[in-house]
Amino acid sequence: MKLGSIVVISMALTGPAFAGGGASFIDGVWVGKGTFQMGDKVHSCGDIKMKFIGSETSYQVHEAHMVCDELGKQTFTEVDKFTVDKDGTITFVEGTATNLKPNTKVGSVKGNSLVTLNPIDDVKIDDIKMRLDGDVLIYDQIASAPGQTPDYSLVAILTREPPPKQATGEKK
Repeated sequence: MKLGSIVVISMALTGPAFAGGGASFIDGVWVGKGTFQMGDKVHSCGDIKMKFIGSETSYQVHEAHMVCDELGKQTFTEVDKFTVDKDGTITFVEGTATNLKPNTKVGSVKGNSLVTLNPIDDVKIDDIKMRLDGDVLIYDQIASAPGQTPDYSLVAILTREPPPKQATGEKK
């Protein structure tokens, strides 16, 4: 499996979506730290950055990078697109690093929680959960066959990156 799909094939709690919210809560650029596991190795990641575009009716996974001990910087440029129905059902639309077929139902969003179970192959699942508590987005991803040691997993604690300051054009 390509390392590039680790972080960015994204995102199933059942139940109705938060009225008017959908995936809006994940919109933005998120930065923070976390822990990445691959096989029997666990790495501390002091720099993680993920970009999502979220709205009431859709979300997109855009790009990400992480800098982890012993791994250096990993950059992920895949783009995955999903729709969010009024009942919170998440459906895959298209992506650049996946074998998922369009119109595959992969999860749901409820309130400030979004979860997907993306099939990797006939046995393995890429299980991704995102939950916003206050200003903190908790990102949890596990790719594995049921009951097996994960091929990889990532837990990240992220906060929204402030928008860039606009130049005022004033000279001092």
